Amino acid sequence: MKIVSWNINALRAHEDAFRKAIAALQPDVFCLQEIRVREDQRTFPAEGYHSIINPADMSQYYGTAMYFKNGLHPLSVTFDQYESEFGYEGRIIAAEFPDYYIVNSYWPFSMRSADNKWLKHRLAWNKWLLAFIHQLQQKKPVIICGDMNIVREPVDAFDGKSIKQVGCFYPEEHEAFDKLLHEEQLVEVYRHLHPLANTLGRNGRYSTWSYSKDNVNRKNNEGFRIDYFLASTCLIQHVTSSEIHEDIEGGDHCPISLVINF
Repeated sequence: MKIVSWNINALRAHEDAFRKAIAALQPDVFCLQEIRVREDQRTFPAEGYHSIINPADMSQYYGTAMYFKNGLHPLSVTFDQYESEFGYEGRIIAAEFPDYYIVNSYWPFSMRSADNKWLKHRLAWNKWLLAFIHQLQQKKPVIICGDMNIVREPVDAFDGKSIKQVGCFYPEEHEAFDKLLHEEQLVEVYRHLHPLANTLGRNGRYSTWSYSKDNVNRKNNEGFRIDYFLASTCLIQHVTSSEIHEDIEGGDHCPISLVINF
């Protein structure tokens, strides 16, 4: 099973990039985050695939989608039921397969605000996610992928700084993330397989680059790694690869992939 995850940052705006990526990578399952479309705007078929989308109430933001190779059908599909003061955001699609769940996820970003409302939203969502994943794991192990909006280690930031007072770096976010990994016995797959893969600055391996004039940040590789695969510990022995596809462009993120064989 080859799984690809990508924050497409508006599917309508990056439709051509998506089609090229799915044709080049040929995954069994393609998980998209931040699709920014409504159900009635789903006009993005991919040859050889069928799809499911989970749009947000505010369709210009958020939303997730999963594309499955024709002939591959999940046993069940579950959307998140989490709704906050910001409405329904379509952040989760959990697809059940015989040996595990694939959970496509788009985690809230803690934008700076005077009242810390976005950090509070993030932490409340993290608490909900922990309970949701625990419930799934009572049935079978999980593979969680997506834009998790957290920079875990200094090596995952181009400037080598792991803690700042901005979103993706708040200590509270790190504590909640580590709690999920510890309590649900999850492994961050890329770092597990590539413990020495990164060096700082332009030689690092990153999955997102801030928008800049003429795409300078991406050209200079001034990026961050905030897109991950997490897997139940019992699945790690079956994972054969986890990669970052920096060469595929479209939006401010690049795809990541995981291959698991039984």
